[in-house]
Amino acid sequence: MSNPFHLRWLQGWSFQTVLMEGHVQIEAHGYGIRLRTPLLAGESPSSGADRLVFQEDRHRRSLYHAWQRSQLQRPLPAPTKDVLFASGGPFAVGSPFLVEVIEAAPELVLAA
Repeated sequence: MSNPFHLRWLQGWSFQTVLMEGHVQIEAHGYGIRLRTPLLAGESPSSGADRLVFQEDRHRRSLYHAWQRSQLQRPLPAPTKDVLFASGGPFAVGSPFLVEVIEAAPELVLAA
């Protein structure tokens, strides 16, 4: 097997086996990203490369679908003043969330 190698069913990817930190690993280059995974015991380089790209594809699809679901959910309407300050609302008189600020005009004393 030559290094780097290509798999017929994974167009756009190139793979190579590398020895890093005392372990044989498969490194994939394609579509602007670089992935690396250890070669499992009894696994051929081509099946390790296939497993690596399949895992990354599954991960990216799940991220895409999660993003799509979040885009489809309608945002909650913003509460209006009537809802916030109405009797029984979160900021009604006597509510622990309501902080009353009383502004008193500061007195200026001029020293002569």
